[in-house]
Amino acid sequence: MARIPQDFIDQLLERTDIVALVDARVPLKKSGREYAACCPFHDEKSPSFTVSPVKQFYHCFGCGVHGTAISFLMEYDRLEFRDAVEVLAHQAGLEIPQDAQASEPAGPPRDPLYDVMAAADRFFRNELRRNPRVIDYLKRRGVSGEMAKRFGIGYAPDGWDALTRTLTDKNAADTAGMLIKRDNGGFFDRFRNRLMFPIRDTRGRTIAFGGRTLGDDKAKYLNSPETPLFHKSDHMYGLFEARQALRELPRLIVVEGYMDVIALAQNGFPNAVATLGTATTQSHLTTLFRHTQEVMFCFDGDAAGVRAARKALDQSLPVMRGGRRVRFLFMPEGEDPDTLVRGDNGTAVFQQAIDDARPASHVLIDALTSGADLASPDGRAGLIENARPYVNALPPEAFRTELIGELAGMARLPADDLRQMYAQTPAKTNRPADNKTNNKNKAQDIRVTQVSRALALLLADTTLASGVGDIAALRESHVRGAEILTQAIEFFANNPTIAVSRWLERYRDHRFFDRLQQIASTTPPGSEAARAQEFNEAIARLSTQTASRSSLRKRYDALVARLAEGPLGSEAAQELEHVRRELQGTRHDTT
Repeated sequence: MARIPQDFIDQLLERTDIVALVDARVPLKKSGREYAACCPFHDEKSPSFTVSPVKQFYHCFGCGVHGTAISFLMEYDRLEFRDAVEVLAHQAGLEIPQDAQASEPAGPPRDPLYDVMAAADRFFRNELRRNPRVIDYLKRRGVSGEMAKRFGIGYAPDGWDALTRTLTDKNAADTAGMLIKRDNGGFFDRFRNRLMFPIRDTRGRTIAFGGRTLGDDKAKYLNSPETPLFHKSDHMYGLFEARQALRELPRLIVVEGYMDVIALAQNGFPNAVATLGTATTQSHLTTLFRHTQEVMFCFDGDAAGVRAARKALDQSLPVMRGGRRVRFLFMPEGEDPDTLVRGDNGTAVFQQAIDDARPASHVLIDALTSGADLASPDGRAGLIENARPYVNALPPEAFRTELIGELAGMARLPADDLRQMYAQTPAKTNRPADNKTNNKNKAQDIRVTQVSRALALLLADTTLASGVGDIAALRESHVRGAEILTQAIEFFANNPTIAVSRWLERYRDHRFFDRLQQIASTTPPGSEAARAQEFNEAIARLSTQTASRSSLRKRYDALVARLAEGPLGSEAAQELEHVRRELQGTRHDTT
């Protein structure tokens, strides 16, 4: 997919007034220099949601959501990034350029791929209507004609080239995953003699297929491969259909299979979705939480189901902010959602199972206390340390506070003491999710540093950038975040009238994007003069630290050069060790 050029994003945001955009969906009232409303992303009685016309930025002091006009559309209208850009572009009378940035290849054109998928979709549905045997199979499985139509169920004939013969752009069909190239030339169908389930994006376009055999073959399910349109770790089966059925989604139920989704929809639960042959990822959860405040996982009640639940819990914790909730529904032995909901009083039975679903905190505490002797000091200490990576994976909001309170009760400690213990250096223990994810979360811990404070001051008053003199020393700084601070100073010095939101959008793909949004959502206290003085002093300190580090580095290099010529004397060796420690201490901003 071609990347949308940054200059177009700049132009789009320049033509978009976030106050008007939000006000059209959430009525705003003037409140000082900003506008306020009750937050549309969580329940509240007193307005804590603010929109800044100066920054072109929104922020809720209650649940912590924040972002630009693009982010608001993604959250409120439940759109993907490109779809949000397309909506704003249409409103602004702009057309998105199709060329990619020079630094990134555009990849294959997407329109031919969508055309191929639409043609395949029509072909499979037509084949289903022509095949009584497959229609009988669906009837035996209890699938109504209405459900088959709503979910676009089709059939891939039992042949090697049935679809191949109907598609004209075979190269595009190969790229879209519908055909496979033969070694000796030509193509053949990827899906044969299978019930076909179209996988749709949030705009209803078919981007992939899931194929199910009509018997009990070993390879029961076959999904489309990864393509420019389809990434299985990002998409969920049934999400588009759930959104079409319910404007407001009280929850989304994550089940295992396509037939589970359809059976639940047919029996009064149109808010079920399924992963596509992979475990639930944080990317899945981020997508789901754009559409609802509660995600309910449905697993078997056996040991394998409990293990799967714990893995899903690990992925859930880092994204459980604000009013987001995760619950777990464990099926009775030998049942799945399809069989349970079609049984005697199935709708009532499944509704009761939903009502009885367990909160994430209960599942986590069960896992932490399994086999622990909480009557002994050692057992309680083990509980505290085992819980540490899970607690620290949570955003610092209500759920984290509640979990610490429950753990404190079991550990027989005051909650404030336990909170302070978790704020200290984490113990060396296994973290709940993969290292890459947790390193990202650790990098985004909310922590005030010299750099973050200076950046907050600058984003609150971008005219401060014009008062910074020589930033050559700051540009050479090794302090974490100094590079972004330097870029911000240079940007606003050259663009003093540009809103903060336009600068932020340049970092949407940066690993610190959410942290930058957090910083932009703050307004440091004090008068304008006091903030300007604090900013200038912070820049001066950072520049001085850089100069000091440069001097230390020169001394370190000189001592290492002497060491290469022969052993150092005791004083020189001690000095080398001292300089090495000093260099390590100035590498990161720890104030």
